[in-house]
Amino acid sequence: AASTRDSKYNALAMVSRVAQAVVAVAAVLAVCTGASVGSVDTGSLAPPVQLPPFIIADGVQMPAVSIGHPDANCTHGRGPGCAGAAYNMTLNWLQIGGRGIDTAFEYDNQAEVGAAINASGVARSSIFVTSKIVPSPCTQAAALDAVKVDLQQLGLQQMDLVLHHDPCDSDAENVAVWAGLVQAKQLGLARAIGVSHYTQQQLEAIMASAPHSPPAVNQCQLSVGSHDDATIAFCKAKGITYESFSPLRSVNLADPTLVGIAKVHSVSSAQVALRWVTQLGCPLATSPGLNPEYANEDLGIGGFTLTSDEMSTISAM
Repeated sequence: AASTRDSKYNALAMVSRVAQAVVAVAAVLAVCTGASVGSVDTGSLAPPVQLPPFIIADGVQMPAVSIGHPDANCTHGRGPGCAGAAYNMTLNWLQIGGRGIDTAFEYDNQAEVGAAINASGVARSSIFVTSKIVPSPCTQAAALDAVKVDLQQLGLQQMDLVLHHDPCDSDAENVAVWAGLVQAKQLGLARAIGVSHYTQQQLEAIMASAPHSPPAVNQCQLSVGSHDDATIAFCKAKGITYESFSPLRSVNLADPTLVGIAKVHSVSSAQVALRWVTQLGCPLATSPGLNPEYANEDLGIGGFTLTSDEMSTISAM
């Protein structure tokens, strides 16, 4: 209901900017004074072999692998050990060579993410930042305002990609939100715009409303054993990049099939599962947490290619 969206968004907009700012300032002060903020030594890790970027709308290049929120317990910035988790994870990711960052207003950690970007020493032009909005109410004006809130929380002037995080209750509302995202792009607040969790019907509605401004990306859950082949095919046919979030969700990494394929390529079963996603033509946002070895693995899936038979076998799992 609209009232639920209103209360959720407005409360977060008022509270999260203060709460996140406190954590972010502490993190930045720690960096400036040389104190530890919990980052992990990544110097002993071999440089990951990365995949080339994907080309999305208007020639915008998007990294094949981005890093998402720290873990399920910290999705909304709360829980044991969550303070500073997004800052440390983002900083570690940038230190090992990752350049794609996937965040959202609802993660309640964008100030930390922005602080890590600022502290990393990596040029902003080399980093691809995706964020997501949940405007309330579902209007054009609210959508534009939500983009500005995300930019403010991250401390950025422009987003590389902004997504509508979840569809509204009706096609008419989605069309209004899409108009706001189109406006944000026209104003230079975003290089590319897209959606998340959208069905084919919902995509068709916003595309019909703005035929010259189709979504660049539709981000949905996609992993081995959990994939919406019909929507993937529709997006591919319409030139919409289908991006995976939670690409290891519910994947049995001890499955003999994955383990066997991994041994053939001298990689981990997690890397096999991630490479399968990218060979479908889908970039991904992963959540390795603060484990630098996992982050290095997730990023370094460019050193091998699954055969067509292996792809078919994994797709049938």
